[in-house]
Amino acid sequence: MADKTNGKITNVELEMALDEARGQLPYLIESTVIQGKILKAKFDNLIAAGFTEEQALEIVKARPVYE
Repeated sequence: MADKTNGKITNVELEMALDEARGQLPYLIESTVIQGKILKAKFDNLIAAGFTEEQALEIVKARPVYE
């Protein structure tokens, strides 16, 4: 994708990359909604299991979304 002579991305290549990102945007937004629901469910389940809110928050912050 880089120009062979100077190693820079051309305007056409940059526009193509931006078009690709625009096409993926709705899926990325939907993914963040799903991730938020997963994190909230983890937090709520940790509270239900007896952790304090502070403990649950620290656990959720320290762990990946998908395990």
